[in-house]
Formats: sequence, C-alpha cells, structure tokens
Amino acid sequence: KKQMNTPVSKVELYFKCNNLPNLDNLTLSDPQIYVYLQTNTGQFNKIGQTELIKDNLNPVFHNTIVMDYYFETIQNLRFDVYDIDDIHGRLDDQDFIGSASCSLGDIIGGRGAQNCLNLAGKHSKSNTTITIHGEEVGDLTSNILFSLSATHLDKKDFFGKSDPYLEIYREKNDGTWLMVHRTEYILKTFDPTWRDFEISMQKLTGGDPDVRLRFSIFDWNKSGKPDFIGEFFTSLPELRDHNNVDFEVINPKKKKKKKYRNSGVLHKRRLDVVKIHSFLDYIAGGTEISLMVAIDYTASNGNPAYTNSLHYLNPYEPNEYQKAIEAVGNILLSYDSDGMVPVYGFGGKLPNGRVSHCFHVNNSNDPEVHGVNGILQAYANSFTSGVTLYGPTNFADIIGSASAYAEQLHTTNQDLQSYLILLIITDGEITDMDATCEKIVAASHLPLSIVIVGVGSADFSRMEVLDGDGDQRLQWGRKYAERDIVQFVPFRDFANDPTRLAAETLAEIPQQFLDYMRGHNIVPRPPPSQEELLAFERQQMEALEHAGIPAGAPQNAYGAPAGGAPAPQGYGAPGGAPAPQGYGAPGGAPQGYGAPGGAPQGYGAPGGAPQGYGAPGGAPQGYGAPGGAPQGYGAPGGAPQGYGAPGGAPQGYGAPGGAPQGYGAPGG
Repeated sequence: KKQMNTPVSKVELYFKCNNLPNLDNLTLSDPQIYVYLQTNTGQFNKIGQTELIKDNLNPVFHNTIVMDYYFETIQNLRFDVYDIDDIHGRLDDQDFIGSASCSLGDIIGGRGAQNCLNLAGKHSKSNTTITIHGEEVGDLTSNILFSLSATHLDKKDFFGKSDPYLEIYREKNDGTWLMVHRTEYILKTFDPTWRDFEISMQKLTGGDPDVRLRFSIFDWNKSGKPDFIGEFFTSLPELRDHNNVDFEVINPKKKKKKKYRNSGVLHKRRLDVVKIHSFLDYIAGGTEISLMVAIDYTASNGNPAYTNSLHYLNPYEPNEYQKAIEAVGNILLSYDSDGMVPVYGFGGKLPNGRVSHCFHVNNSNDPEVHGVNGILQAYANSFTSGVTLYGPTNFADIIGSASAYAEQLHTTNQDLQSYLILLIITDGEITDMDATCEKIVAASHLPLSIVIVGVGSADFSRMEVLDGDGDQRLQWGRKYAERDIVQFVPFRDFANDPTRLAAETLAEIPQQFLDYMRGHNIVPRPPPSQEELLAFERQQMEALEHAGIPAGAPQNAYGAPAGGAPAPQGYGAPGGAPAPQGYGAPGGAPQGYGAPGGAPQGYGAPGGAPQGYGAPGGAPQGYGAPGGAPQGYGAPGGAPQGYGAPGGAPQGYGAPGGAPQGYGAPGG
C-alpha cells in the first residue's frame, strides 16, 4: 500500500519563453526564470532557477528543475521571469518581466506533458508566454536485472561444502547500511550460480545513482547463525561498466595473513537495465483519467433545510460533500481533457415518486457537467428540483453503471487508453453489502477504481471490508477480486485538512492503475514527437493570443475568450464570463483571487495584500475582499463561498435578479 507523502516519481521540468518584452535600451532583455513551489501554509518557496540568457526575447533554457511528483496532491508552482541587468544585484532590483502559475498536474496532464501560459506583467502582451514541459526522470522507473555466480568460495562447513547466499546493501546518508536484496542459498557448493533477479532502480540506489553498494556472501547454516564468507564494495556505474566482470570477495579478518588473496570471486554474468512502464509513461502517451461522482441522497443525511443536515448549504462554509468534491475533483480533472463529469445520486425519491439508486443529479437526460464548478452547481440545484431524501444506502446500481462505462474503455484500451475513477460520497453503512461485493469483484478486471468518502459520524467499520488492502482480496462467494480497486476514507479524520483528505483518498490510484495496465499487457503509447509538441504549443499560444487578454492580465493554462464565454474550470475570464468555481470577483481576477486590477496570477491585489491574497488591506488568507468576507470569497458584503453576489445569497446560487447559478456577479 502506498504511503502518504511518498512520491510517485521524480519529474524534470524544461522551460522556454516567447515574445518577451524588451526592457533594455541598447540591447535585448537578458531573461532568467525563478521557480517557486507553494507550501501547505500557502507561501511560495524557491526550488530553483534557470541560467541567465543574454540578449534573447525567445529563450530556450538549458537548466532544468527536478522535483518529486505526487499524484494525490495539488503542487502549485509559480514562474517569475526577470530581465537581469546586474548579476550581482538583488532580485528586487532587476526588471520584472512577468509571472505565471499552474499546478504540476496541469503540466503532466497537459497534451504532451506541457503547458503554455501567459506571463502576467505590466510590460507583457497577450502573446508573451512561458512553456513548461515535464519528463519523468528515467532511471528511477527501471529495474536492474542481475545474473550472478561465484567461484572458489571459502570452505565453511567442517564436514562438507558451503551453502552460499548473497546479500546486497545500499549505504544510507547516515553511514549505515540498508539491505535491498537477498538471494536463495545454494546447497553444498563452492561455485554457486544464483537465480536471476531484479531490483528496482529506486530501491537499489535510493535516488542516488552513485551510491555505495556492498555485496556480502554468507554460508547458510540450518542450525543457526550464518558464517560470513566475504564482501566487496562497488557502485552501480562500476557494475554497469563492461570491463568489470569479476569482483574479488574479501574477508577483512583474513587480509592480515601473508598468503591470503581472496575468499572467492563473484562473476557478473549479466547486468541489464529493464525499463518498467510507469504511471507517468501512460499519462505522457495520452492516457486519460476520468471522474464519475455519486452522491448519497438517503434520509439519514437530515433535512437539507436545517443546519444539522449533512446536505445543508451553509452560506459561509461548504459542507462535507462539497469539500470532498473539491478536494478530489480539483486534482483528477487535470488529467481529463474535456473536464466533463457524470454525476449521479442514489437513495433519493424522484418527483414521480420512484426511489432511485442511480439518477442524474442535474435532472437532465445527460448526467455530465463541466468541471468541479458544474458538479457543485448540479448538487446545489438538486434540492430545488423535486428530489427528496429517502433510502436505503445501496451502492450496487451505481457501481454497475460505472462498470458498464469502464467495460467500454476496457474493450478498446490498447488504442484508446482511459481509466475511470468513481467517487462515492456517503453518510452511512451499505445496506446491500452482498450485491455491492458482487459488483466490485466482477469489476476488478476493468479500468476502474472506486473511492468512497464517508461523511458524518456514522460507524463505517464495515466499509473496510471493501478496501482490500494488504494480502486480503475482496471475496464474493468463491470468487476473489482480481485486484484491489476500492479505497475508503472517513472524512472526519481529515475534516480540517482538504490537502490530506485528497492525498489519503487518491494515494493508491497510481498503483491500482498500473496493476490494471500491466495485468492486461497494455503498454503506454509513445509520447508526442518534438513536432507534435511544437504544434501543441502553437495551439496554446494562439488560444492565449486570440482570447483578447489585455496586457498584463493574469492568465492560467487556458485562454478564456472575451464576451461572456464560460471559462474552463478554475480560470477567470474577462468580459462578463461566469465566475469560475469558488471565485466571485469580476474583471478577470486570477484563479482563487478576488481582486480586480490585473494583479499577477498568484499574487494579491496591490496595496500590501499578503502573497496569494486577493484583497487590499491585509485581508486574511484566502479571502478575496475586505469587510470580513468568508474564506475564498471574492465579493464584499459577506457573499457566500464561491459566489460573487452581494446580499448574502445562499451557497450554490448566483446573484439575485436572475443571474444563473454559480455566476459571480449580478446582471451577467
């Protein structure tokens, strides 16, 4: 089981800029990029910088940034570009060209694992861009295949030959040794040939390709402690050197003897680097991860009109359902090109009086909505569409619908590689456990993972049965699940930490994904060629340029067109576009920030606002307006979370006067 805070891999980021403004009088600008990573406290810490390139408005940088990649966590990055006039001067004294922000997931999940962003700055134009391309650090996704033997090992048994086996150790930073492999023992021989074996590059080297290694040979004893034969020290580069075939095995205690030469010789019969397809190999090849959401409408949630209901739409704070949707959806939708999400409900009574355990939450023929904002809108609207809470808590129908969709992906997955994640949010124990187990076991061969988030204070102990962690696979009758596809997380354990909630919820997804792909011999498609990457970049640059973004306006990965067209999820659009999810400020304010005026993305408004805050006057973290607006709100007057209308409109609803739900301004 993957532990939280364990990176999926390491990625290397490459940078280039286009159409930078010239800020020098007699020559061209001398650009350099500084890269920052947002911490859990909201601050940005520098993680690296590129080299300085002299006299170039379209620089391609050689220096790269290597960083850990966590699938289950939003890793927000900021890229500041400067014209360096004095290499010995302070950064504040250099000419600021522009800034852009996105998550690492936006880069890895983008076409060709790259993202082209508009640089926001007072000198920038709509075609002033930075392009970031990500690649997995290759060797860490490989295995080392060893084929080893030894000859002339020392005799250790009084009445017979030795029973030798081999142990391999890696030196740790503190000077101690960590065993990474032990072979089988070979009975009664001085010249053993061990079975071939593989060790992952990560396990063997710990991420340091030059780390010191120790090979120790012992004589196995049935009756007790093994006898030490000898050892030698080396490194992976030495082992891979074709000239190094034989390694003398030395017993330090015998080295003092005059005639001592060695205690045997270990022979490298074969040593190969075997490429193991990683999660990022599939993503780079265009594999998409799709999200499906299922929401519990059983009566045990409580009447939504009352504040003690789990479905109560609090004007000032999202409920647990909304928090879970945002925490998971904001990560997964970076890997879904169209951002469309089918949203179902279960346990509710429909307006026609029928109780359904799989109905469309948006009350239309098509259950799909766009992005996290669309999910939250459909959820909030559902309580005025005639659906009433009922019961019981049955999962089988929902899992059956997800399985049917995954079955379509399964039949074409070698060519059209996709994987589905079903997010079920529920407040109680399953009442159709037997039927649910049957559906999960039947779906365990499909490209499907099921994430269950339990909200409220119910006893969820039986849910753990579905989460087949460890060696215990889920069983139904005489059938066992082909693999573990379920992860259960109680919301209350992470109620005040959405980052940890998402991390715990999604930590197992990459391994479940790989178990499916490897189990069905599905190999990644090749990543885009250099020509295709350049074509993707041109398309993004054209979209940014044609979006009508004013000079210096903040902009993220997507160019939101002017004139009221909806902005893609999480991005602000000028010109009266509906406010993106959770943000209530007009005027094209950057993602998550509530201040007008074209402040660079990732920065607050001018006038002393703290970093990442959208309001002047020192508004608290995450608040977009003065006057005590709740966290994440971009409008004055106490507007509810995620909505920009004054007057205290209820959460999930737009401004008064007919503004469509979830839109951030009256009259739009």
